[in-house]
Amino acid sequence: SKFQFAGILVRTFLTIASTAVLARLLTPADFGYVAMAMVVTEFAALLGNFGFSAVLIQKQRINRLQADTVFWVSLAFGLLPCLVVVAASVFAPVVFGAPQLQALLPVMSLMFVLSSLTAVPSALMSRLMMFRAEFIVSSLSAAVRAASAIVFAWLGYGLWSLVLGSIIGAVAQVACSFVAAPFWPRARFSVLHLRQTWRTSGSYFGGGLLSFVNANVDVLLIGRSLGATALGYYQNARSLTDEIRTRIAGPVQQVLFPAFSALQSDRPRMQTAVKRSCSLLAAVTVPLGVGVSAMADELVPLLYGQQWLPMIPIVSLLGLGASVRASTAVVWPLLNAMNRVGLALRYNVVGSGLFIIAICVALPFGIEAVALAALMVSPYTLIPFAAALRLLDMKLGVLWQILAAPVVASAVAWFAIYLARPHLAAVVPSGVVLLLVHAVLGAGVYLTILHAWSREYINELRQLMASRAGAK
Repeated sequence: SKFQFAGILVRTFLTIASTAVLARLLTPADFGYVAMAMVVTEFAALLGNFGFSAVLIQKQRINRLQADTVFWVSLAFGLLPCLVVVAASVFAPVVFGAPQLQALLPVMSLMFVLSSLTAVPSALMSRLMMFRAEFIVSSLSAAVRAASAIVFAWLGYGLWSLVLGSIIGAVAQVACSFVAAPFWPRARFSVLHLRQTWRTSGSYFGGGLLSFVNANVDVLLIGRSLGATALGYYQNARSLTDEIRTRIAGPVQQVLFPAFSALQSDRPRMQTAVKRSCSLLAAVTVPLGVGVSAMADELVPLLYGQQWLPMIPIVSLLGLGASVRASTAVVWPLLNAMNRVGLALRYNVVGSGLFIIAICVALPFGIEAVALAALMVSPYTLIPFAAALRLLDMKLGVLWQILAAPVVASAVAWFAIYLARPHLAAVVPSGVVLLLVHAVLGAGVYLTILHAWSREYINELRQLMASRAGAK
């Protein structure tokens, strides 16, 4: 849908622009303290739906009683961790070594309840493919969150500006979600529905729990061992590179889950859809991640300012890892659509174990070693990707057909930028102009090699652009 692509552009712009402004108003430690607190709040948000909303999307038919049941269960799973976190906040200084968290956590616990309220409306919009409504909801809430945080930071609220901005943005998302998908819960509850979906919901929750571990174990360990300032550098570097995964691959996953679910009984059509969507995703996300890595020297001072220069090598390493994870993101909606949630969970268990071991080994060597460890673990996602293709009777050679050209072309573009940097820097004094020159150089090299390798990629991109233009 054109609204998915518009949403990607709007949210990416808002996130990067607001972070660039906030980075000049706040310190790396401010971001670090909030990142520590978010380890707890994201875990509670994970408990907020326990995977029941995903079941609403996956099932071919649902009724109003099932939606009511999911709403009340989600609300309960949002209220309970809210109370637990408020009670446990007194232990935060001991766990993280940061007394500031004792005041932050009770306020941030409100996010648990707010996120649980959107479980059913969000599921209904995704199930019905209401992409226009999703675009409006996500864009408005992101704009409110960014504007609120900047205003509070300008007024001198420090790290609290990030917290208040998130809460106000979440309130806006709740209001917009219920307007876009007018679901008003009734006082009805089905124990039978819970019994029928508990195992599947539990598998979704297990996958979500492992995703939480992957997203936060490094934050927890860095904050505890290296302090808030080092964590601030790492968290903002990860946020910048994760824009590729969360703003591009994330919406694509959201679209493909219901689409693949609808095609699960038509194997040939599903094979065609999988190969085309994977090829397009790789052709877009791989060069973006590699490009961020190649241009980290110019991006970091331009976006964040001179106090963030230690973030450059972290961005360069995490950008490469983000390109791998984003290009294989189709595997999870694919496995879920085929009702192989348990298999996805098992692959996630192994991946999480490898990630935790790598981070623990690298931590004594500093923040850059942690980023390198995250990069070295990222190719593991190719294993479940290949397994998902085999379930569709697609040979391993399809994986090569999908990824080889974007990876090789992106690698050559990376080295082209690296080799040209000292020569261009001598004649292009402006950081903005130098960044643009590098971007044009990298894009030119990438598209040239991609076209020479296979015209299929370019044709697919052209058809995508034409369809987006025709849909307007």
